[in-house]
Amino acid sequence: MQLCYLDESGGCESPDMSLSATPVMVLLGLVVNGASVPSLTRDFLALKRNHFPARFARGHALDHILEEVKGSEILQMTRKPSRNQRRKAHRFRQDLLDLVEAHDCRVVGRVWIKEAGKGLNPSASYSYAVQDIARHFSQYLTSRGTSGVLIADGRDHETNRGVAHSIFTQKWRTGGDPYTPLSEVPLFSASDNHAGLQIADLLATTLVFPMAAWAYCPRRPGNPHSSGLYANVQTDFGARLRSLQYRYRDETGKWRGGLVVSDPVSKKPGSQLFGAE
Repeated sequence: MQLCYLDESGGCESPDMSLSATPVMVLLGLVVNGASVPSLTRDFLALKRNHFPARFARGHALDHILEEVKGSEILQMTRKPSRNQRRKAHRFRQDLLDLVEAHDCRVVGRVWIKEAGKGLNPSASYSYAVQDIARHFSQYLTSRGTSGVLIADGRDHETNRGVAHSIFTQKWRTGGDPYTPLSEVPLFSASDNHAGLQIADLLATTLVFPMAAWAYCPRRPGNPHSSGLYANVQTDFGARLRSLQYRYRDETGKWRGGLVVSDPVSKKPGSQLFGAE
């Protein structure tokens, strides 16, 4: 049994709506072997305690899962004038990737580069991305002769309902199931008790988001996500993130899966996300 944890970074607002508007939106799926969940969870708790010891100095050890280290917090540290804060964020990313690599996890996902004056349709964009990830995850499961489940960070009830139903109507249609290895439609949960969801958030927000903002988006004066310091994230971690992708060739020989970038602004290729090889 394999699990694919889904979380997002960025919003659907237009990139010029305000000074704090996000220029990209990311939906990332973290693929984890179900047998690895116990050790992954223990190692992730240890990572949080190691990097933020004061925050986790009290309380029952297992209660520490409830105290999240949010990706937005690491991203703020990345932009700080303080070199010590930036180094702390760098070391956190290093150890996070060490953890993900040690447990043989893989990533798939969708990245949208937003056009000036245009936001994203929240329901349509999210549903499309989940369907896309479900297809790639299904191929991953088929290649390994196993089954799996998608577990997404819960949003509001109506959005959860619509996304799950978009998979339900395809999975149970009479014309054939495009997601045969998936045991169920996507399940939604609060991230508080799921290490996989918390890790997916951190990968999306501390790595994919700043790398995409730097690689594809025009600089907007006053917007924190136009920071030149995001370039360091791509330089330092682009190659490692590239290697975590699950990619495969379809029946026509075309590459599918991985982190797919939709860039209507400059139409740069998806490989731009990771920087120079």
